[in-house]
Amino acid sequence: MEQLTPHGARTRIEIEYIEMPDLKLTLPQLRRLCALPLDVCETAVAELVRVGFLGQTGGGMFLRRGLGSQADTPCASTCVCG
Repeated sequence: MEQLTPHGARTRIEIEYIEMPDLKLTLPQLRRLCALPLDVCETAVAELVRVGFLGQTGGGMFLRRGLGSQADTPCASTCVCG
């Protein structure tokens, strides 16, 4: 299997969340789903949170911001953002 760069990992993660808008995963679950090494996954997820594609709940779950059933819930009440 090829080794993904953080940019490639970011694209892979974005695709999963675009295909499944209500997806909520912890970092270990996301690593398993996308078959990513820890350092690459952490870097990609941190960038996706930084640019606002993902938000993180107080319970450590990552979800896509602004879509799916979470769209009606303000991020401030569900996410720990920036």
